[in-house]
Amino acid sequence: MKIKPLYMVVAVLIVLSGALAYDVFSSYLSPYMSVSQVAGNDRYMNKEVQILDTVVNGSTSWGEDGSLSFKITDGRATINVTYRKPVPQGFKEGLKVVVIGTLDSPYHVNASQLLVKCPSKYE
Repeated sequence: MKIKPLYMVVAVLIVLSGALAYDVFSSYLSPYMSVSQVAGNDRYMNKEVQILDTVVNGSTSWGEDGSLSFKITDGRATINVTYRKPVPQGFKEGLKVVVIGTLDSPYHVNASQLLVKCPSKYE
């Protein structure tokens, strides 16, 4: 039995569309990345990233221009963050935060948004 070329093309298109759909939907299921996924990875340079991790104790400082600088870590890697907008209520060292911004060097994010994860008594 001979397979027609049309069937082969249709099969390849179905497999490719399935792979593309998986790639698109998997980013919506968990849009947050860890520090280890982003730190030092040139793939994310000058692109918007969403990182969920912990603010390093003792790393918070204020710049002369009113910007907030701090570090976030997942225990394996650390990234410096600069945030120039009003700090959300509840921001503290040692808590988990979501940093949304542009990775402008391998280990620095210029944050446009800063979200504080609410601590849960069930964790």
